[in-house]
Amino acid sequence: MPQENNLHIEFKKMSIQLNLDGLSFCIFNPALSCIESIYHLPLPPSMPALVVEQEIQNYLKEEHALCQDFDTIKVLHNNEQFAFVPEKYFVTDHLFEYLKFNVTEYHNQIISHDTLKDEQMVNVYIPNASINRILRETYGIFEYEHLTTTLLGVLLMHNPQKKNAVYAHFDKDAFHLVIFKEGQLAFFNRFAFEEPIDMLYYLLFSLEQLSIDTETTPLYLLGDIIRNSERYYLIYKYVRFIYFLPPQKNNPFCQNMDPTLARQNFILTHTF
Repeated sequence: MPQENNLHIEFKKMSIQLNLDGLSFCIFNPALSCIESIYHLPLPPSMPALVVEQEIQNYLKEEHALCQDFDTIKVLHNNEQFAFVPEKYFVTDHLFEYLKFNVTEYHNQIISHDTLKDEQMVNVYIPNASINRILRETYGIFEYEHLTTTLLGVLLMHNPQKKNAVYAHFDKDAFHLVIFKEGQLAFFNRFAFEEPIDMLYYLLFSLEQLSIDTETTPLYLLGDIIRNSERYYLIYKYVRFIYFLPPQKNNPFCQNMDPTLARQNFILTHTF
């Protein structure tokens, strides 16, 4: 009697973060329930667009781990061209109107939006269409959203009751500042900075405007920041309770990773 072959091949999953200064790739192995590898492709912001596209195409061909089939792929667009809109005021015909204060030049780019049903908000943003095209030509269908959509989801998992708390997610030359106050999302913005002292000014000014008590309200750090850094020491002088955001309890995949690497790629590793 012939026997059925019930062998199930479980393909790996990948998340990709498109930053202003390069791409990051994170591969998740479901068979081992762990983050298998993380890759970074630096691309200076001053690099011409055609050169950027060629660099990405070459990298995707040469990095063998990225040349396999994946069960799912999620792409996160990380840029300053986004705006959160209350769902009750959102109209699809007015997408650019929501972005006109965050976009210096508009050349008929594609405008996308993510819906955050639980928060009754819509995140309107401009994705990197050229890199999306390269990834689609390489991998086929994939899901994408703005990094701030994912970031807010991660923070709400950590603080579902929206208790008074401040979160700072750092990139190389910018940071996202998120503030929960009295059970509500009170503030969400991105600040670019050249010097750490500029970052401190944006942080303290925002806290002052919202009457956040730096002696009692906790500040959680994630992203590109370490304890032994000027960024950290500047904040430490003015904020009493500072913590590094730990991995989510229901997402133990990165618990065996180097803590600094896990923190630097916090959002990327929390997409699975």
